[in-house]
Amino acid sequence: MLLNLNIKNIALIEQLQVEFSDGFHVLTGETGAGKSIIIDAVNFVLGERANRDLIKSGSEKASVEAAFNIEANAEVLQMLKELGIENDEENVLILTRELSSTGKSICRVNNTLVNLSTLKSISNLLVDVHGQHEHQSLLREETHIEFLDSFNRDLCPLKDSVLNLHKKIASIHKQLNSGFLSEQERLRRLDLLNYQIKEIASAELEPEEEAELDEQLRVLSNAQTIIGALESSFSLLSDDENSSLTNINRALQQIQNIENLHREYAQISNRMQDVYYSLEDIASTISGLKNSFEYNPDLLANVEARLARIHLLKRKYGGSIFDILEFYKRIVKEYDELIQSDKKRELLQSELNQCEFEYNLQAELLMKARISTSELLKHALIEQLRDLGMDKSSFEVLIKPLSENQFTPDGVDKIEFLLSTNAGEPVKPLKRVVSGGELSRIMLAFKNLQMQGIPTVIFDEIDSGISGHIATVVGHKLLEISKRRQVLCVTHLPQIASMADVHYLVEKNEADGHTTSTLRLLNCEERIHEIARIMGATESDSLAIEHARELLQRTHALSNKTI
Repeated sequence: MLLNLNIKNIALIEQLQVEFSDGFHVLTGETGAGKSIIIDAVNFVLGERANRDLIKSGSEKASVEAAFNIEANAEVLQMLKELGIENDEENVLILTRELSSTGKSICRVNNTLVNLSTLKSISNLLVDVHGQHEHQSLLREETHIEFLDSFNRDLCPLKDSVLNLHKKIASIHKQLNSGFLSEQERLRRLDLLNYQIKEIASAELEPEEEAELDEQLRVLSNAQTIIGALESSFSLLSDDENSSLTNINRALQQIQNIENLHREYAQISNRMQDVYYSLEDIASTISGLKNSFEYNPDLLANVEARLARIHLLKRKYGGSIFDILEFYKRIVKEYDELIQSDKKRELLQSELNQCEFEYNLQAELLMKARISTSELLKHALIEQLRDLGMDKSSFEVLIKPLSENQFTPDGVDKIEFLLSTNAGEPVKPLKRVVSGGELSRIMLAFKNLQMQGIPTVIFDEIDSGISGHIATVVGHKLLEISKRRQVLCVTHLPQIASMADVHYLVEKNEADGHTTSTLRLLNCEERIHEIARIMGATESDSLAIEHARELLQRTHALSNKTI
């Protein structure tokens, strides 16, 4: 049950707090006062789609908070447990949703952040909202299957099975249609892949060899320069009497003669020895490089040829040896898959056949279950329609099989509701026989059957197209529903407003150039004047006010209420 609602910065509502009880609540007000805004706010916190236009002009964000008593709602309690959302000892559930001017939406359940789908899955077990134009959906034949299925929740396992099998069949079809080439295309592709695989494999590429080959090429291309530099440097270092090593050795001997005379001379002697030995080691290394260096024209040609082959492969298959090897892995895998594609196609086709067989079995069971459900719906709906002043009505559910091998997410049957509102007349499709007022009553009858287990139901102008005695009949039906669950109803009819346990008035006010909508609870005298206004009377019309008083007293006497 909805306990209270806290609305901030939604359209014309700056801030609104309202508390609810059990029973029958009505909301009335002038056209444009903001009744639909309150319904929009409720839909918003329940997880329906919303855009930034919902935010009050000049505000950065809008928010709605709704509190529910879920003590008797075992399904919600179980869902909260599965989601790991804590619940207080009083079993009060609080749904909160915010919308910023940037379009960002934040949802919370008991102050725990949740995504929008989670919020909606919880709210679906708390409230059923009937929108202003929802009854028009009854005229669309494609919606009838949903109405029928919603009457019997025991159909859910079969529906889920059919839906899952349909998804699997669609997935396999997609693989069969997009994952396989024609035989001619397959052979052409295999031929190309085979050539590419052989070309790359025969090259026997190594990941680091290009850098090594580039270094070899640089050395071999500059052989004469390298040999000249090595020979010259070795000669200057140690190859004759005037070499660097000879002169350093002579200088060292001179310093060694005086190293015992002063500490600094000894230090210079040590440093000169280090230089001499280091330079001697360098000269030895250069000598080794000079003696081992060998220029081989054939090796240069081989290196150039190898690099040319690598560059050719890079142009064709990737910007580096690593990329070429990665490409090689992919085409080898594709080649293997194409070789095995016939076998894979056979496996997929076998799996498809099995899924279609299982789908047909489950769909047939679902059709039989729907046929049984349609009989229950037929009798239950006729009983509801009698309560709503349509006691001459006949109702049938036409269930027709779809064409062979036609698979849909809902099964293999087509549902259509047929109705006759007059005795002796044959049943016909709804869109051919019902008026606007009849359509509203039929939807109310469906809603009353669908709402089993939902503790709160909101009707936004369910009275569309009705008046007079029929309005009284609809009011009594809403009152009857409110004995089993909480009812909130937006109405323009005095017959319905007079039957409510609680009456709220939605008003639009202007102050300082700003327009706001407010909601207030009416006392008995205020209700009388509001009902008179709905009748079309003015404040000074005493006769209409007295009529409204009598209407309120009469309806409350019928329902054993006091005013």
